[in-house]
Amino acid sequence: MDIDRHQMFAERVVRNQQRVYRYIVSLVPNQADAEELLQQTVLTLWEHWDRYDPSLEFFSWACGIAHNHIRNFLRKKQNSQVLLDEDVLEMLSVRSVNMKRHDDMRLEMLRDCLSQLPEKNRSVIEGYYNGCAVKEIARQKSITSKVVYKLLDRMRLLLHDCLSAGIAEEGTA
Repeated sequence: MDIDRHQMFAERVVRNQQRVYRYIVSLVPNQADAEELLQQTVLTLWEHWDRYDPSLEFFSWACGIAHNHIRNFLRKKQNSQVLLDEDVLEMLSVRSVNMKRHDDMRLEMLRDCLSQLPEKNRSVIEGYYNGCAVKEIARQKSITSKVVYKLLDRMRLLLHDCLSAGIAEEGTA
C-alpha cells in the first residue's frame, strides 16, 4: 500500500514539476533563483511526502510549499534590493493558482467538447492540431484537401459553440 502511495506521489511530482516552476518564475523572474527555489521545493515535497493527502489537489499543495520558500527567499533578499511586498506576493500567488484552476476547467471543457464530436471528425481535427499536414490527413482519410478544410471549419465552429455554451453555463453556476 505504501509503495503504491509513494509511486503515485512520485508521478504527481514529475507531472507537476514544470507547472510549479512556472509558478515560481511568475513570482521570482531570475531564472537561477527560480531553479534553486524549485529544487528546494521538490526537496521539501519529498521530505514531507507522507503528509500529502491524495484527495487534495497536488499542484495547490506544491505551490503552497513553493510559496513558503519564495517568501523566505524574498525576506533574505530584502536587505539587498527592493522586491515584491508580501501582500502583493500573496495576491499574485492566489491569482496564479486560481488562473491554473480556471485553465484546467477550460481544458476539461475542451476535452469534453472534443469527445462529443464524431470519431471520424475528431481524428481529423486532432491530427491537424498535432501537426499533421492537411494533405497527409486527406490521404489517410481518402478524401480531398478541400474536404479536410471544410471539416476543420465545421469542427472549429462546433467546438466554439460547445465551449461558448459551457462558459455561459459556468458563468450562471
